[in-house]
Amino acid sequence: SSNCGEKKTHENTLWAIFILGLLGGLIALITPCVFPMIPLTVSFFTKAEKGKGMFNAVMYGFFIMLIYFLLSIPFHLMPNIDPEILNQISTNSWLNLFFFAIFIAFALSFFGYYELALPSKWSNKADSGSNIGGLIGIFFMALTLAIVSFSCTGPILGSLLAGSLGTAGDPAFQLSAGMTGFGLALALPFALFALFP
Repeated sequence: SSNCGEKKTHENTLWAIFILGLLGGLIALITPCVFPMIPLTVSFFTKAEKGKGMFNAVMYGFFIMLIYFLLSIPFHLMPNIDPEILNQISTNSWLNLFFFAIFIAFALSFFGYYELALPSKWSNKADSGSNIGGLIGIFFMALTLAIVSFSCTGPILGSLLAGSLGTAGDPAFQLSAGMTGFGLALALPFALFALFP
């Protein structure tokens, strides 16, 4: 049957989209890509002295939330992006095989078959800028979490994206609210367990 003009538009408030994103982030926490990362990353922050460790833990949580918010920025700039793009990326077989190969290479290194080491020149530069490197390093840890967990979080984010872009109102702002909620739900356990191990 054809649309006779009586089709109702479904409009969600920014708070409703934020809460949906929060729920999606909580669901993503129990996926096999995210859940094992909690003890691995938390142990990194508990090794530092207490004041610095607490600051780093808070910044880590903030950076996780910021990364998911920044992921929504292209939808503000290019409104014609396909809402299913995150689903397509996360289920791309070549991308998943590439990540698989990287994980196998790191696993073999962890088992001691060979050693992956940065050139000494790079490590000396990193030591000389340790204050800046600390925050940059934490940002890249958060970015690594987002990339590594993407094959599990991508379908949830894709559903959130399709849901927010398919409603009335400003879809880009609704997407930003949903992504911020998702990032907050994902960041809270990492930051809280790092603060109070």
